[in-house]
Amino acid sequence: MLSLTELWYRAKKLYSIYPGIVTPVSGRFLADHYDRRKRGRSLPRAALDAAVGAAFLAWVPHRARAVQRRFGLDDAWQAKAIAIARARFADPNDLALFRIEDASQLDAYIRRFEDAGLNKLINPKGWTPGCVLADKIRFYERCAAHGLRHPAVVATIERGRLRLLSPIPHAPLLLKPARGEGGRGVRFLDPPPEGAEGWLQEECRGLRGAWLVQHRIVPHPALRDIALGALPTARITTIVNERDAPEVANAVLRIPSDPAAQVDNMKAGGLLCPIDLEDGTLGLACKGYGGGDYPTHPVTGATIPGRALPDWDAARALAIDAHARAFPDYALIGWDVGFAPDGPILIEGNGKPGVLMPQRAGRRGLGGQRYGELIRAQLARKTDTQPPQKLRRI
Repeated sequence: MLSLTELWYRAKKLYSIYPGIVTPVSGRFLADHYDRRKRGRSLPRAALDAAVGAAFLAWVPHRARAVQRRFGLDDAWQAKAIAIARARFADPNDLALFRIEDASQLDAYIRRFEDAGLNKLINPKGWTPGCVLADKIRFYERCAAHGLRHPAVVATIERGRLRLLSPIPHAPLLLKPARGEGGRGVRFLDPPPEGAEGWLQEECRGLRGAWLVQHRIVPHPALRDIALGALPTARITTIVNERDAPEVANAVLRIPSDPAAQVDNMKAGGLLCPIDLEDGTLGLACKGYGGGDYPTHPVTGATIPGRALPDWDAARALAIDAHARAFPDYALIGWDVGFAPDGPILIEGNGKPGVLMPQRAGRRGLGGQRYGELIRAQLARKTDTQPPQKLRRI
């Protein structure tokens, strides 16, 4: 059974907004897609799209004022944001987060309200109740079946029952929900005492839904001065390319900035850094949901830009291998990869990885990158009803 959080998340994605009233206004790389969508609409759907589009444009000034207050922006920004948002059918919140100063910049951006509709076409299995990427218990089972590095699962909790999968180690553990996003519910567990099974039963008492207990991964020594108490992870997005092979299209490192946080997610105040795909070096960090840039870590003072991630080639190869061998039934996956002392390790896989992180961290739109080329190619193939082909590694 889906949690209330998951149900609400799905409810918000049910209706895919058409970017315009009659003529679509979006990134140039999506022109063919929206032309197909426009021609394929029924008259009732076209009328509904027009009504929603008109309401969206009427909502823009209210939204711009709210964003101005939230981010402490001036009146000049609000006036410019309203003009750009109305001309280019954009959410003023996106304009602030993506630092849009000129309407022409939006030619290369995927608007956040577009992402769900695109993803449904590209990754339909990611929107089904049985999506293995959305269930961390099933995800780790598939990783184990294919010999992929992942945190060892000690126990699972389903329907109120604790199932012990391995002896409980005298080592730090992590408790987290099998479903959900944003790091909600994640909790560190201190090394258990002797007679640990009863202790674990007590720790898990009263939990609703499915949960799992796993080994807690400590960060690589090269990252400890920016890790605080959590594990920095790279969101590595792989997309199936024109040769039916998964390809790394984007990568962003998340860094915790709150000493009290147990995760590196944006909702916990985490920073975002773009990762150079070739050599794994980091760019300038920023807050995920607004705020300034960070050339140094706000707590430790450690320098961030120019730092090279340890074992980057191995991390990139792990994401490609996992997609090709274990998860070929998805066209696009956002991998959360941790950097442990003994090498990279898969933390999670996401069938709906979103576009906020890569576009805000990278300070440029995904449509102007290889990412956009692969999305366009996948959308052109959306009517293919053949079963997924066996992917090959590159």
